[in-house]
Amino acid sequence: MQRAELHFHLLPAVDDGPADFDEAVALARLAVADGTSLVTVTPHVRDLLDIGILHELAERVARVADALRDAAVPLELRSGAELAHDDVALLDDAALEAIAQGPPDARWVLIEAPLFGGDLDGFLAATAEVRARGFATLIGHPERCAVLMQERGAVAAERRAGARLQINGSSLTGFHGADALARGLELIRSGAADVIASDAHGPERPPVLSAALEALVADGTPPAVAQALASSAPRALLRHGFGAPRASRAA
Repeated sequence: MQRAELHFHLLPAVDDGPADFDEAVALARLAVADGTSLVTVTPHVRDLLDIGILHELAERVARVADALRDAAVPLELRSGAELAHDDVALLDDAALEAIAQGPPDARWVLIEAPLFGGDLDGFLAATAEVRARGFATLIGHPERCAVLMQERGAVAAERRAGARLQINGSSLTGFHGADALARGLELIRSGAADVIASDAHGPERPPVLSAALEALVADGTPPAVAQALASSAPRALLRHGFGAPRASRAA
């Protein structure tokens, strides 16, 4: 099964991803070369709000898909976004629906673990609010959030509340430093991680699923389990929501 990315900055001229359509097409080509056939486009919600185009998100993703077809890049796109915890209160339910992923009856939102400021209480309150409003939560790059990983029981509590975890492939390749690498590997080893995504932004932060899976196998993850984290597991979340079976460590 070909790979799928649930966290990928491909929308041009919006956030810190591609500056224009040419760069977006080039980044999409890199994803295809890395073995990926489906990408959810996840610009930062704050940038969508600042520019005033959140309501145009699906239309803008469709324009990128058109550009990829014109360029003969075989990459399927889905619409989504990356939500920061301190932006949750700015969104009504219709806006949450606009950025959500998954099937109509099991929608979920990608919410990033905070990288700066260490506002763990605010983050946990935000994830609880999103769930209370009817959306499950996929926590993006928890391994990059020292305060979340260091607070005893915080990750386990989020999982008990129904959250799933998305590990950055770039953390597993060491791009974000030794601490993020160690924490990412520990989440994989413990079975707490649900999916891997590149969180790609451009040529300096390209798609890295192949390299990440190689790192996991070198660390002792069974090859079938590593592959599932980047293929069948993300596709199952898109198709079934959080009722999807998780990748088995015994595979």
